[in-house]
Amino acid sequence: MKLKYALLLLILCATGAQAKDGHDIRIRIKGFPKDSTARIGYYYGKNRYNAQDTAKADSKGELVFKGKKNLPEGVYICLLPKGYFEFLVTEQSFSMETDTADLEMHMKVKGSKENTEFYEFRRFTNVAGRKADSLNKILKKRKNADSVKNLKAQMREIDKNVDSFRKYFLAKYPTSFAVHLLKAAREPEVPETPLLKSGQKDSTFPYRYYKRHFFENIDFHDDRIVRTPFYDTKLESYFKNLVPPSPDSIINDADSLIERTKVGTEAFKYTLSWVLNHYEESQYMGMDAVTSHLVERYYCAGQATWITAVQKYNMCKRDSIVSHLLIGKIAPDLYLTDSAGKLITLYSVKKKYTILFFWDATCGHCQKAMPVLHDFYEKYKDKVDMAVYAATNERKTADWKKYIQEKKIGDFINVWDSYTVTDFNKMYDVYSTPVLYILDANKKILAKRLDPSQLEDFFDHIEKKDGKKL
Repeated sequence: MKLKYALLLLILCATGAQAKDGHDIRIRIKGFPKDSTARIGYYYGKNRYNAQDTAKADSKGELVFKGKKNLPEGVYICLLPKGYFEFLVTEQSFSMETDTADLEMHMKVKGSKENTEFYEFRRFTNVAGRKADSLNKILKKRKNADSVKNLKAQMREIDKNVDSFRKYFLAKYPTSFAVHLLKAAREPEVPETPLLKSGQKDSTFPYRYYKRHFFENIDFHDDRIVRTPFYDTKLESYFKNLVPPSPDSIINDADSLIERTKVGTEAFKYTLSWVLNHYEESQYMGMDAVTSHLVERYYCAGQATWITAVQKYNMCKRDSIVSHLLIGKIAPDLYLTDSAGKLITLYSVKKKYTILFFWDATCGHCQKAMPVLHDFYEKYKDKVDMAVYAATNERKTADWKKYIQEKKIGDFINVWDSYTVTDFNKMYDVYSTPVLYILDANKKILAKRLDPSQLEDFFDHIEKKDGKKL
């Protein structure tokens, strides 16, 4: 089983100092049946929800969420059997009242200035949104030019009103958490593109400006930012759409952002863990260079103070293996023997390309991959200067020798660890089979963990760089 670098996000859900008076949140919902259960929790990561408390409704539909500890501050969601609504936890004691007929539009708040302001904005935008949706449905059915023009004008007026209300709201409640949320969620507004000395517009300016200002409205001092529904989305958008998909670019932009988040404990923990998880789960080859860098710079160097000594040891131990197997590194030599006992080292293979394939004759996945690899080799062995160094990790050779003979793969360099000196897991990160590497003439790693079905596309691409064609 693969030993993951990243810790589960739940580990990072530590709350800061806890107040002594605890929390007492009462929510009365008209039409909510007695003994029906509701849960409250805050947004956190891709799962969107970290449960904090559960309550059953009394005969009046009232739910009481009460405890001896303060709840972590942030944007919360109240989950009902049917439906949900959001609210803020900044104050720890307040009450809310609403109706199942329309949870948000009927909401009334007592004892929470922040939620009163929050719902002032939500109600206005809900009304505007519903009007816009209604007009849009009509617009889709209308074909008359004058009617379409009129409907579009009405929709623009709604947008204008919402924008005006937003500006009013921002000015009226400058210190409100709701205002901080609005600012943080907004996209950067790119100014007019300047002209270069040549008189031409700077075509890269919009991208550079947008990227540079993408996180400018987020206060990383505020730990509440990680308990919102949008921070995870912003990270996803930034690294997916704005960061070039090369390890060097990703490392540079990741470091830049992570360093900015160090002003806040929770923002630093969340952001570092998010980036590590994101690239560890990436399907793109070579992203282990990113995760290895993050582990070495932040975890092994002791900056991730929230992890335990055991967690740190395991992460750094795995990195000690992975960091030597990155694309561009020289692959370690192998001292293995063929079925006749002849020593054939990896470095003795004098070909432009070596396909290094770790497998097991009794492995189901290997039995599917090996024929694909052999078909590729048979098809292109006269066009590409290559060899297949097929290393089995089996300790009993009967099945291995039988497979070689029956499947006619004797044209591969079929070898095994007859000396029992090679730890494939430690040397080549072979925690399951099959595993495939592609090496150049100097045994530099060109690609890793490819599926044999991808070999044709890979070699077609790399040969084209040399001006050749498969």
